[in-house]
Amino acid sequence: MIWRELIATGLYLGRFRYAPGTVGTLLGIPLVYVLVHKWWLTLVFTLLLYSLAVWSAKYMIDLTGEKDPEEVVIDEVVGYFVSFLFIEPTAKAIIIGFFTFRVLDIVKPYPIRLFEKLPGAHGVVSDDLVAGIINAILLYFLLG
Repeated sequence: MIWRELIATGLYLGRFRYAPGTVGTLLGIPLVYVLVHKWWLTLVFTLLLYSLAVWSAKYMIDLTGEKDPEEVVIDEVVGYFVSFLFIEPTAKAIIIGFFTFRVLDIVKPYPIRLFEKLPGAHGVVSDDLVAGIINAILLYFLLG
């Protein structure tokens, strides 16, 4: 079970005292750099990451009894990762994408907030996935 906690907390980055979501999103940077090469490959990895995120987030929900445990940051990793669906992960794109994703994730404009209402771990992960998809479109128009 330690693996599920390790995954959900982004190698324990989610236990960082201040801004755990922002710190956890940093884990997405090397993943994007290594795994994002073609749009279809990014989509496949996103689906795998989403499944892994739901599986591990469910464990943390059961463990803590919280609806959306703050230390779960794998959802931020999924959202940040899918942000690169349409563009190449250059240094400029990685930096801009990081900041635009964090703004979308924190502010949660329509329709992102709607997805938090999904039950269980899907609610934890889906809003970040949608924020990432919106960020992918935004980055395409900004940098594509």
